[in-house]
Amino acid sequence: MITGAVHLPLNRAIGEVTLDAPAPELAAARARFERRWVRWNVVRTLTSTGALVCLAVALLRLD
Repeated sequence: MITGAVHLPLNRAIGEVTLDAPAPELAAARARFERRWVRWNVVRTLTSTGALVCLAVALLRLD
């Protein structure tokens, strides 16, 4: 859900920035993109790790 709701729209938005734009415009685009993308990437990593731990615990408890 995080990928679809956050990362894909951000990736599309950053993809619309032309690489021949002036440096300040590129820097501003990166600043708008990077903080939010990294924050949600950490959340996605933590939730995925938590899900993996839950799966491992459930599999170890199978009797």
